[in-house]
Amino acid sequence: MDLRNNPKLKWVLTLLATLLGIGLVVYFLPFGEIAKALRQISPLHLAVGLSLYGVSYLLRAFRWKYYYPKAPFGGLFFTTAVNTFLNNLLPARLGELSIFALLRRYDPDFKTTLGKFLKVRLLDGFALLTLFVLSLVAVKTNPLIGLLLSLVVYPLGISFSKLLKVSEKIPSLDWEPLPFLLSVGAMLSKLLAVYIVLENLGLDFFRFTVGFLGGEVSTIMPIHSVAGIGSYETSFSLALKLFLGESFKEGFAVGFLSHAFLLLGSTLFGLLSLPFALRLLR
Repeated sequence: MDLRNNPKLKWVLTLLATLLGIGLVVYFLPFGEIAKALRQISPLHLAVGLSLYGVSYLLRAFRWKYYYPKAPFGGLFFTTAVNTFLNNLLPARLGELSIFALLRRYDPDFKTTLGKFLKVRLLDGFALLTLFVLSLVAVKTNPLIGLLLSLVVYPLGISFSKLLKVSEKIPSLDWEPLPFLLSVGAMLSKLLAVYIVLENLGLDFFRFTVGFLGGEVSTIMPIHSVAGIGSYETSFSLALKLFLGESFKEGFAVGFLSHAFLLLGSTLFGLLSLPFALRLLR
């Protein structure tokens, strides 16, 4: 069944996902330990984390600048921040609509904007997969082998995208190393931001990365709960459980703390950017 042609069903599934997510949070979270972990977060680490989170927006804005060279960088930064905030807040990927409304000022042709948007999302996917291969192999063997194997992800992805092109609606991916490297940098900055804030938990970096990237997968699913409640944590802990055999409950708690920081960061930057982004709609 095509959810795009049945919006009522999509909203029902979103509501069910939200209720399920709340139930999972209530069931799996050790609230006493969570409160203790939150109290132990260093203000300095929080400041550094938010700064790195801001760097991820800068890198993503530079990526949009690559596709919209005549657009002002500030406008692209505010567009990125508001889009991320709305995506994190709204269910069913409704936040993605904001990107088309805000970018319309720089290119009124919807088809062109859609093509660039799909390219950017595919680059995000390649960046995520690159870091996932690096981290998983680093845990299983060593970081050097992980790094070497991760270097082939993007070239292979480009080759397969050309071989498996199934629709004219999906843009052809060309060899564009700069946008790809900006995508990796943005994902890595976001990852480091969360890791530094949660440094007091004594987490292994590469193991944490596997869970973090699992949580990121949930954010691109067509159906997820409001603000990602429960769905992010479940994807985070499932990645750790399936690939590394870690405890689901412990992974869920770490995923909750990671998700809480990401919501804080996106809300902060989103609300600060919203007045400037609204000017783009005039």
